[in-house]
Amino acid sequence: STLAHNVGWCIAESLQINTTLVDLDMPYGTLGLNFNEEPSQGVADALSAPERLDDVLLDRLLVKATEHLSLFAAPAIVDRNYESDPATFESVLDAVRRVTPCVIVDLPHHWSPWVKQTLLASDDIVIVATPDLASLRTAKSYIDMVKLVRPNDPPPKLVMNQTGVPKRPEIPVKDFAETLGVTPSLSLPFDP
Repeated sequence: STLAHNVGWCIAESLQINTTLVDLDMPYGTLGLNFNEEPSQGVADALSAPERLDDVLLDRLLVKATEHLSLFAAPAIVDRNYESDPATFESVLDAVRRVTPCVIVDLPHHWSPWVKQTLLASDDIVIVATPDLASLRTAKSYIDMVKLVRPNDPPPKLVMNQTGVPKRPEIPVKDFAETLGVTPSLSLPFDP
């Protein structure tokens, strides 16, 4: 999430491209928190009535963080059920795509049909992984699935995060990348 938020901010501010960050981690989303915004409405409201989502309503639901950056925050409330069919998520993301040239979607850590569809429908896929065995297994699963479903597309981009944590065993980045068959686009060292 932190990487998605920072990349979105850099695209909006450094490149001056209108960008919308969409936080789809409904119960635990950190978008509003990281930008010090507490939107009263957000992506959950759009998902509850996607047929009503037009440009005017979308404009009211988005929080303008900067001139070029808009936030479509998750409610971060755990006592609600946020499951919808994949078509609902797709229609909400299509509405955002109609008004913003760059859309960055922060997906949750759980797996469901709508997460899979959203991932596979993305133009560019970036997998953020830490250099441990569980992350290697998960990254390999994602990359293998994407290669199977999108055989003519380049593989997802890989970002290695939190490398070099003191006293934590880790898989060397070279070995991690070799196992996945993907060279990391970026390796971010641990910073206490």
